[in-house]
Amino acid sequence: MASPNETSADGALPEYCPPPPPNPAADVGLSAQSPTPDLELATPSVSSLDVFKLPPISALKLVCAGIEALVRITGDIPPTPPTSGPQTPNMRGMQEEKENIVRSHSLTDLSKHRRPSIPFAFSAGSDEYDGINLRKRPIASLENAEREEKEEKEPYIIIGANAEPLNLQHSAITRKFYSKKPPPISIEDYLIRIHKFCPMSTGVYLATSVYIHRLAVEERAIPVTRRNCHRLLLAGLRVAMKALEDLSYPHRRFSKVGGVSENELARLEISFCFLTNFELRTTKEMLLDHALTLKQICSSQGAFGGHGFDLRLPLKTQNRGVIAKEGVQEVTADA
Repeated sequence: MASPNETSADGALPEYCPPPPPNPAADVGLSAQSPTPDLELATPSVSSLDVFKLPPISALKLVCAGIEALVRITGDIPPTPPTSGPQTPNMRGMQEEKENIVRSHSLTDLSKHRRPSIPFAFSAGSDEYDGINLRKRPIASLENAEREEKEEKEPYIIIGANAEPLNLQHSAITRKFYSKKPPPISIEDYLIRIHKFCPMSTGVYLATSVYIHRLAVEERAIPVTRRNCHRLLLAGLRVAMKALEDLSYPHRRFSKVGGVSENELARLEISFCFLTNFELRTTKEMLLDHALTLKQICSSQGAFGGHGFDLRLPLKTQNRGVIAKEGVQEVTADA
């Protein structure tokens, strides 16, 4: 293209062609960059859910949605069930197993343990001595034989014969998770606080939710309410981290973050292990199925504007525990 200052051979100015108008849409440098979604806050879809690629904060939000659903369905259940209510069907048949165990050979005092009978040893040598016939007789004295016969007749002591019934032991364990009043902090804020100061992996969060849902929905061992959900989560996270991870946070640090004393955290941890019957093993399929269930619960809550699970149980009923158990079971049905 000729310059505007140049002239042609006949002295006339050449025709000037302006540049094309700008097109911002076609300019790579001026194109608006769409903000990339934050993977930490994005909730994955059900089809693309992978427990190994799921961010921990996303798993934490799924756990929070599942616990909130259990709390809304259960309502406010007192820590001590009414005495007229039926026996809580929990602990996976441990009462029946306890009754079938034969402990007739257990003694509290090992000194009184039945000793094996000593065979009579006869004197050695010939039957004749200096022409006198000798009769064989036992070396053990008559006093020892009488003492052994007396010890055989003594009754055995059965260990655990005077133990409390299993339902009373279970009530004492579950009562440790209840607070006198609901904590002022919400479940989501409580979990975010724990994740801020003691971050854990995705598997620990999902395994904790698996333990709690198994206790509340499948086994109906303990109802999840506003007064015990925080302690259940704290104990579940502590137990799951020790069961799944190679390293765990110091006991003092975790107790301070959770807002309990060191002794109380130890009691909660032990009680949670007994509630789960020490069945802490999880698999990839188990975590994936539970994550899909939590995702469906979270989607159902969003579809109803967060009010899809606002069910309250009547408190002035006689069989309060039975109604709570039936209500908790509806979580998986709706999901």
